[in-house]
Amino acid sequence: MAPGWDTIDEVKANMLGWRTRTFADLQVFHHRFTGSADGAWKDSVKNGFANYVTGYHPLFMLFKCLRRLAARPLLISALGLAWGFLKGYRTHAPQVQDASLIRYTRSQQLRRLLLQESIWK
Repeated sequence: MAPGWDTIDEVKANMLGWRTRTFADLQVFHHRFTGSADGAWKDSVKNGFANYVTGYHPLFMLFKCLRRLAARPLLISALGLAWGFLKGYRTHAPQVQDASLIRYTRSQQLRRLLLQESIWK
């Protein structure tokens, strides 16, 4: 299974008119941070590659990486995310085979960048 499948499922559901929710009141306890088994660099690269597979807009990724520059560990998260995303382009990795889903994803991301209502909060 390709990375990013959970994002694809959620965005596709939204595109088809379904509502998705987050259950903030549900308490879940993790024994370690997400991605900590592989380390911050590998986890960030994996996430950047998943964003490529999902069809994220390059401009949205630029802002996502810029925002992560100040996140701990400093620089690692942002650079790894960018590296993984660019790796998808370099290797011509296959993206989700749904052009309408990619268009919808990117339009929602651009709406978010323009501070308009979007599925991204």
